[in-house]
Amino acid sequence: MTAEQNSFDVIVAGGGPAGSTTASFLRMLGRSVVVLEKERFPRFHLGESLLPCGGEVWDELGISDEMKQRYILKPGARFIHNESGLTQTYYFEEAIRPDHPFAYEVPRADFDNLLLRRSEALGAVVREETLVRDVHFDADGVSVTLRDQDGQSESLRAKMFVDATGRDTFLGTRLGIKVSDELVTTNLACFTHYEHCNRQSGRDEGNITIVLFDGGWWWFIPFKGTVTSVGCTLQKEFTVSRRGLSAEQMFMAALQATPVMQELLRGATRVRPVDTTGNWSYRCKQFYGERFLLVGDSAAFIDPLFSTGVLMAVTCGKYAAHAIDEAIRAGDFSAERFASYQEQALRGADLFKGLVHEFYSRSLRPLLVRSATHPATCAAITSALAGDVYRPAMWQGLFREGFSVRAVDSLDLNHSETRS
Repeated sequence: MTAEQNSFDVIVAGGGPAGSTTASFLRMLGRSVVVLEKERFPRFHLGESLLPCGGEVWDELGISDEMKQRYILKPGARFIHNESGLTQTYYFEEAIRPDHPFAYEVPRADFDNLLLRRSEALGAVVREETLVRDVHFDADGVSVTLRDQDGQSESLRAKMFVDATGRDTFLGTRLGIKVSDELVTTNLACFTHYEHCNRQSGRDEGNITIVLFDGGWWWFIPFKGTVTSVGCTLQKEFTVSRRGLSAEQMFMAALQATPVMQELLRGATRVRPVDTTGNWSYRCKQFYGERFLLVGDSAAFIDPLFSTGVLMAVTCGKYAAHAIDEAIRAGDFSAERFASYQEQALRGADLFKGLVHEFYSRSLRPLLVRSATHPATCAAITSALAGDVYRPAMWQGLFREGFSVRAVDSLDLNHSETRS
């Protein structure tokens, strides 16, 4: 390559939803961009349940029609409490602002590839099986050293660098700014895929089901066709008391403790080995610096209870692209000018993080299966589950008391009547 071919406005490390969306919006703003992805797409990934408020991004990227053809619609989220049998479904059309009344359940291998190929179609240079080895910042730009798919070293040059390397968080680790969230008490997720599960019927077939049990919670995510993603996120006390179990044994121990899940899986066939992943929530102290931004999981990871990962990744990818475009136009790449990007990113992340903390402190659990008796609270929870968290004025005062969960702390789910 010539020096000109090796030079871009922006280098994006990572081709997942955060990186590909950042690249797509940069291209729509007329900026040259290269995406460096260490793997070959499509590749397996967790986080398969999307949120309705991502619909605005899908529209802007021009992929909404294709998504409707490929994926099953998700009109709501069903919560079941294992020990009491209490059930409640939140339909997104009943949110405070139902701009997008449904989402999708997506096999991430296919969906992430769709996003990456869209950035390519918009003019981004996409280089897969390419590993970022080093990044050097200077007064005139950014130099990135990479190793290509043939094992050869190469250097690229750009005005800006975007770290979208996911939970590896290349710069977060290198700069020592990654901080664990000690308030979230889960530390392990076990997951697999099943065929021919006992799904809901009709329009509810695509709903995600969250099953709450004493050791943590389960997800049940139906895809278009016959396959369903099934997994459990386990709290520390559950896993510590079973230390030494294999992934298969841990999964089966959780299943044995959850009769509701046994019924959902009755007669189903597992089609993927049980695997595990650590579930450590964290946040980088700063999402920006001179000539760089952190986007998506590279900046922060929140427990996946509310399926927030993709929404935060693509929303912040859009914010990042606009912040970078403005910096290029101004010729100013100082760290200070990117502080507003982090403020935008944290609007939604802080609210989701607060909800996760309320859930693991157990004050939110009763409300999730009992809020139908409180219409305003039910609408607020529905809006949060839909991902409508980036309009701060909407939430002022509403969450000051943590969804007023203290009023339901005393509810005894084990002696409540089942609501369907």
